[in-house]
Amino acid sequence: MALLEKVPFLKRMLEMGYTLALVIVISGIVGLVLAYPVKLLWNFVFGSILTINVLQAWALNVLMGILFGNRTSNGKK
Repeated sequence: MALLEKVPFLKRMLEMGYTLALVIVISGIVGLVLAYPVKLLWNFVFGSILTINVLQAWALNVLMGILFGNRTSNGKK
């Protein structure tokens, strides 16, 4: 750790790495929590045909976000 004290750039990069990892973990947890109602709704509507688990509901959320996400355009280039 003495190297980090001598090279402030490395210390800053390590802090940014920790922050990025924390953001990714928190985003994943929030995504899984929000996927649970999707799972319940899917299984309520299509339960007799096909049931899904939470990870499949999470993937469905991601896919729908990509396909039908908010695409704003103000007409300026």
